[in-house]
Amino acid sequence: MGHGTHYYGNITRQKIDPILGELQSNGATIAGDNPWDVDTHRSGVKLRGEWTETTLNLAVTVTDSDWYVPSSQIWGTLDALMHHIGEMSDTQIAVVRAQGVGRTES
Repeated sequence: MGHGTHYYGNITRQKIDPILGELQSNGATIAGDNPWDVDTHRSGVKLRGEWTETTLNLAVTVTDSDWYVPSSQIWGTLDALMHHIGEMSDTQIAVVRAQGVGRTES
């Protein structure tokens, strides 16, 4: 069951690697390289991400989930995380990466 696509702006290449790193550190498997297919191994949630360098937009599509997981719950989590990452500068991302790949806590 698909849940649609959300688009996130201000996503530079420097932000892509920490996003992927965070997914992997939380047990996800990632196939491909733009687009990326992500199996989170949590409640059947699977994602597809496609980044457009010229516009700095990342499109994230939820391609599957277990029947009991509402779209609102998935997007609530993803939107909050992506909003936080989108607001970070490349300098902040570099500091975060130096502290531990993928970690975005302040």
